Amino acid sequence: MFRDLSQTAFETILLSQMDGVVTITMNRPEKLNACNLKMFEEITVALKAIERDDTIRVVIITGAGDKAFSAGVDFDELDFRDLKESTDYIRTDAEMFRHIENIPQPVIAAINGYAFGYGCKIPIVSDFALASENAQFGLQGIKVGAVHTITLGRGRNVLSRGRLGYLLLSGETLDAVQAEKWGIVAKVVPKEKLMSEAQRLAKVISQHPMLAVRTIKKMLHRGCDDDYRWEDLLSPGLLLMEDLKEGRQAFLEKRKPDFKGK
Repeated sequence: MFRDLSQTAFETILLSQMDGVVTITMNRPEKLNACNLKMFEEITVALKAIERDDTIRVVIITGAGDKAFSAGVDFDELDFRDLKESTDYIRTDAEMFRHIENIPQPVIAAINGYAFGYGCKIPIVSDFALASENAQFGLQGIKVGAVHTITLGRGRNVLSRGRLGYLLLSGETLDAVQAEKWGIVAKVVPKEKLMSEAQRLAKVISQHPMLAVRTIKKMLHRGCDDDYRWEDLLSPGLLLMEDLKEGRQAFLEKRKPDFKGK
């Protein structure tokens, strides 16, 4: 049960609960809340406890600090020696996103700043997202030779093929107003009102009949498993590309990458 986690000392997330609403805060502000393996694992632990607790009606996911929801993957970890390492990484990352979609409780993403890469995927797979006026969104993996495989599948349910293709192939970013027009977020609010609005909506949802809410949640995400199977198949090999290794190194060295098409 979730209450058993109340005293758990997590390294990368903060948990709070009030009136049947749990808030998961990604808590690596010094890294702009970049996702690492520990964060994937800890969010999964929290979600597994939440799904077994009928007293929890809604989940909110947000980021610590005033700059970023999550700036994406932690590049310090994006370096793999073999297929086993890359497969293990994808399995851990995919488990978290699968739980966001598959737990019975609705998940609201409260986007409080940069939402790039993994940070952009969370609002795409959540039930809906709110954004502060300063939020920015992007799927910029192409700039370092990375392919957002799962977003190619799950993103088609949120964006048109053309808009998804634009984000993935150009590597450009959207502001909050554009993201609302394109369907990544449902509503844009002033920065200082983001969490109060997320909590207000969570309270509204928590007062609706639980079985009806859970049926809606389940139907919103029907068919998602096929996209994750494609990620399981393709992503481990893509993470071993030489161009991705060069892109990662160039990012860390703050230089332009020299891609070879390998």
